[in-house]
Amino acid sequence: MRKSLIFGLTLLGLFDSLYLLWIYTSPSRPMVCLGTGCDAVRASAYAHLWGIPLPAFGVLMYATLTLLVFAEPLWPAVGQRTTAYAVAGISSAGFLFSLYLTYLQGFVIHAWCAWCEVSAIAVTLIAALTVPAALRTLLPLEPAAALARMRVNTALLAAAMLAGIPGFYWLAQHGEEPAPPAPPAVALTEHLVRPDSHATGNPQARLTVVEFGDFQCPYCQQAEEVARKIREKYGDRLRFVFRQLPVVKLHAYAEKAAEASECAAEQGKFWEAVDKFYAGQTDLTIPALKRYAVELGLDARRFNACLDSGDMAARVQRDTDDAYALGIHGTPTFFIGTRLVRGELEYPEFARLVDEELARQGASLAQTPPAPAPAANSSSPAAMKAAPKTPRKSTPASDLSAASPTPAFGSPSGSVFSVFQSAGMACSEEDAAKQQPTLIHTREARELFQGAGKPLFVDVRPARDFASGRIPGAINIPAESFEQRWNSLPNDRTLVLYESGRSTGDICAASRAAGRVLLSHAFALDKVKVFQDGFAAWEKAGLPTER
Repeated sequence: MRKSLIFGLTLLGLFDSLYLLWIYTSPSRPMVCLGTGCDAVRASAYAHLWGIPLPAFGVLMYATLTLLVFAEPLWPAVGQRTTAYAVAGISSAGFLFSLYLTYLQGFVIHAWCAWCEVSAIAVTLIAALTVPAALRTLLPLEPAAALARMRVNTALLAAAMLAGIPGFYWLAQHGEEPAPPAPPAVALTEHLVRPDSHATGNPQARLTVVEFGDFQCPYCQQAEEVARKIREKYGDRLRFVFRQLPVVKLHAYAEKAAEASECAAEQGKFWEAVDKFYAGQTDLTIPALKRYAVELGLDARRFNACLDSGDMAARVQRDTDDAYALGIHGTPTFFIGTRLVRGELEYPEFARLVDEELARQGASLAQTPPAPAPAANSSSPAAMKAAPKTPRKSTPASDLSAASPTPAFGSPSGSVFSVFQSAGMACSEEDAAKQQPTLIHTREARELFQGAGKPLFVDVRPARDFASGRIPGAINIPAESFEQRWNSLPNDRTLVLYESGRSTGDICAASRAAGRVLLSHAFALDKVKVFQDGFAAWEKAGLPTER
């Protein structure tokens, strides 16, 4: 009975670890679990060891235990004793490691994964049943007893397969990815929009859209293109608020770019600066920001003094603190009426959410309401069309709220925002804690290109840039589609990711994000490189290119 129980526990642990490995090899796979602890644990920095998903070690351990326990009756006396010691030793090591993982869940991650606990309980029971027996004198099995145990083990294995295969299929079909918790109503009231937050649109609009953005985040740049289309389409039916959230752990120049936009706001050109900085995202160094200010027609001396003084750092930090108070640690993040959306949105999805919020509030979707007469500082698209010579300026959000007879953000007082789970990618502090790809310069990239290892260069720029010139033999997977197409890349070749490299400094944000995607899918760390100097440095070095 004891041996059958041990064998059953090894099969349970193997099933558990196989399911976890299937989940961990793709973060997009939904998971069947009670609560949100499982997703929090698999998203933590402790979900991988040496770039390998932790469940892979569980699969190896339980598969070894299953084979040893199953075959033990077949061995002679010496082999049975050796097998018993091996099972006791492996399960004891697994028990100690499970204690460490349980400590991490309870005191570091502060989340509990039910599947992880099942594995911990299984290996604990196996150790408890095998260690005492291994310390005693073991008697060899008689041939009849050995045959009987083999029959029992075979029956248990067959039953496990009959139950496990459909069970695995059911789990794969019924998993759900829980949405992150929405911030409390009190935090929304106090931190979502400040009286002097930058807003554009209709002061009397029923619907407010708030974005937390980072000028150096490539996904924010893509999201801004969609947001601009939304503002153009819906005109006076909404107002749009921008809040700063530079993810400085990932983007070295995001903080100063945020300060520069605030300096531009002092001269009434915040939104023009937003457009300019996203367009020039590949170079957000201080000299570039000052050059952009001149191109925007700002008073250069006043702008430079503002930027050099760092006076706007407190304003940017206040926006960042508000984001943290709302539980926001990544960009882009949107509040669309009563919807919280993390990650970039495709235009049809964004428009659908706006339509739903307008419909929920009773706004007419058939026609745009008459626009109010634009104030001197109005920045709505309709106002700009009516008075094209008037520059777009930032409108304090307090003025917008005061002008509207509806509750703030179109939702009743005290309501809690619902969460829409976007499939889009984002830049987050969680990404900064993840395993990062290796950065290389032009010399290392040239050596790889000219060497015998046959690396694959992967260009993450948009298709139009790739078509204009590329490293010979490179393939194109744009950053925005990398999460969907990563599995088309071979995991047995060195992969070198690169982008334009048109400026100095931290210019490989998209490449590094793509590299993190590969590492999260168990690609070997030594085979994922980021050519941080980019294609521009490759051309400058006189290396071969193709079109």
